[in-house]
Amino acid sequence: MTRKVFFLLATLALSVSAQATTFSFTPEPATELSLVAEDTEGDDEGLFWWSAGANLASNYLWRGYDQSYSGKMFDPSIQPSVTLGLGAFYLDLWLNVSPISTYQEFDMTLGFDYENLSITVYDVWCGMGKEFWTNNFLDGNNHNLTATIDYTFFDRLRLHWGTTFIHSADWLYNEDGSRKRRAFSSYFEVAYTQPVKELFDITFTAGASPWTGPFWTAGPQIVEDGEYFLDYNAENPPVTGFNVTNLNVTLSRDFEVGRVTFPVQLGYTFNPTTKRHYALLKTGFSF
Repeated sequence: MTRKVFFLLATLALSVSAQATTFSFTPEPATELSLVAEDTEGDDEGLFWWSAGANLASNYLWRGYDQSYSGKMFDPSIQPSVTLGLGAFYLDLWLNVSPISTYQEFDMTLGFDYENLSITVYDVWCGMGKEFWTNNFLDGNNHNLTATIDYTFFDRLRLHWGTTFIHSADWLYNEDGSRKRRAFSSYFEVAYTQPVKELFDITFTAGASPWTGPFWTAGPQIVEDGEYFLDYNAENPPVTGFNVTNLNVTLSRDFEVGRVTFPVQLGYTFNPTTKRHYALLKTGFSF
């Protein structure tokens, strides 16, 4: 069975299970980083709504990897976002800018979010430093297209699947260097959230790459002379096959002042694939 067929079956299984059970999970990466606060003055499903906000994170972690590849525990990111919605459908625009590292990113997400089910298709445009701002937006080398599906059981247990369909680096190669086929780099995640009285929520997350994913599954990483890079060699080859990349525990709480929400998160992440540890502090606002 090919990986593409496997993904389609996994998506179908989650979709069918959604008919039998009834969380609202905002998509990744924009959704786990974007703050969406709907206008709830009416219950009309056709009602237009919007939200805006920004996060300040001590590091930009995605699927267990720090996206700057700086090797620093503290590499702050500023992440503003705006969301426009019509009923259960929405468009989210999200920007990541780092004042220290050179990695920049702009995400555009089309999503469907209803009760316990969330489906998204998002485009990531990324680059390094000044190159990011001067590159032609239509240059496909800087984009990737990913689809995700999430479903939550009992308002506590969330299942997530994401697959990349278009990316210039998402290929498997033959021994002679020619392209073999698309890799369809994928990621699945299981997360459980437990409220602790009315003080905070604690979430345990485990995420993995089910097969070789060259687009985002980085190999062994080392730091030399302050430089952080992938350490590929004969004894330390690139990552292939199934790999756990994200073990995380997070404490979170939202504070509300009028119509403005101020979320605070404190988390710890270990990536078994790269053997790196991260502490993460994130706060922001949305309205």
